[in-house]
Amino acid sequence: MLSLLLLSILAVAAVNQAKAAPMINFAWLEPDYVGEDPRTGENIFGYLEGNDWNYTMSYTNTDPVAINVSAVRTYFSWGQNYTYSYATPLQILPGTTYVFNMFNVTPSVTQAPEYWTYSYQVYIENVNGTSPPYTNYTMFAWSGSHFAVLSTDHLTDLEIWFKYSMFLGGSMTSFPFFLNFTQAQVLFTQGMFELSQGYEMYLAGMFGTARTHLQNGDALFNEAITSWNETGSALDNANVNFQNAQGNYFNALADSSRANGYGWLLFGLGWVFIGIGVIAYGARRPKTVQAVQS
Repeated sequence: MLSLLLLSILAVAAVNQAKAAPMINFAWLEPDYVGEDPRTGENIFGYLEGNDWNYTMSYTNTDPVAINVSAVRTYFSWGQNYTYSYATPLQILPGTTYVFNMFNVTPSVTQAPEYWTYSYQVYIENVNGTSPPYTNYTMFAWSGSHFAVLSTDHLTDLEIWFKYSMFLGGSMTSFPFFLNFTQAQVLFTQGMFELSQGYEMYLAGMFGTARTHLQNGDALFNEAITSWNETGSALDNANVNFQNAQGNYFNALADSSRANGYGWLLFGLGWVFIGIGVIAYGARRPKTVQAVQS
């Protein structure tokens, strides 16, 4: 009996060693928002209510026997299963890979409230053959968390927050630029107040009110940038014109100085030539003999 028990244990161990964990890759496809959510402090995969969520999952069969997939079931922690069934079981042979692409409609925020995130699990239903009668085995495939269902207001809030958090360092209470133009300063300050209000409303879960303030802040920032650009461009053009005028003035002075120098040079040369002419004339003038009185 002890020998039989030992053989049984060895047989089970041999089977367990032969069964290897499958190789699985998983990714959400085209979420409406992916990134940090300052309200939950999570990096989320968010889908807009009414849009399709969809994912891709590759499954490599590392077992020495084929598996026969009759269905793929996706469970979300808002309490719903989404099951795709195959009319004929899909056979995945040993050492081969199959890619599953699954999708379904994202529920409304009434069914799956948007104030928190959800976990999910993916299961593969494996049957013992490709023709009935079947014996079904459920195999766990993948799990994760941080899945978010978003309303339109919620999605817009996140998009605007993400736009400004990249250079605001995740803070809505300070702005790094130093501006020299009054109109741009006023617009940036007004925009900062609106963004700060919207951010606080968002943290409180008031997504609609937050959207109004965040959109106002975004519009004011755009106006400020336009004003900054126009005023700065006008000042730059004025500086360029002033520098050009200075350059023309100094060029004119230089030309005038050169002209005066040439005039004095010619004037001096004229007197030199006159002097040479006088000397030459004196040298050529005939001399008279003076009488000597006795």
